Amino acid sequence: MSSLTLSNTFLVVVIALILIRMMYRRIKQGLNGRPFKTFRLFTTPVIYFLLLLFFMAAFIGNIDYITIVILLCGIGIIPGFIYGEHVSFFEKDGKIFYKRSPYILTIWIAGFLARILLEFLYPSNLEIQFIVDALLAVTLGLIMGESIKTYIKYREYIEESHLPVY
Repeated sequence: MSSLTLSNTFLVVVIALILIRMMYRRIKQGLNGRPFKTFRLFTTPVIYFLLLLFFMAAFIGNIDYITIVILLCGIGIIPGFIYGEHVSFFEKDGKIFYKRSPYILTIWIAGFLARILLEFLYPSNLEIQFIVDALLAVTLGLIMGESIKTYIKYREYIEESHLPVY
């Protein structure tokens, strides 16, 4: 790792502040509730999938690598679906809100911090890159499982409340 100069120290501080702000907002919305939108619910897994593809681009020819990462994604769906049971819905100002599972939020934060830290500390280490990809794949699976479970619970909430489906 090269020594830090004033310009790249400033860049690291700015990136850290942006990441902290992003995590704070995500946690706050997840625990306090955010307006439910089906589009947003399924957009996040798509973004994570594209991010995973971007990180795996260096390993395009390695079928074993890609297979393992995809299997890890599939494995992550199971706990995401299970812990997605803790999603709750409520109405406020005539809109439907939902609170995310605190378990999945905790796992997401831990995985996010680990990925960012490893990516900055060891940017060119292939073993660390596999760990970053594996964490991203499991997180993608968790989010996919939670999104599926959230949508199922949303439909149940709508049926119980006799509200129109959005």
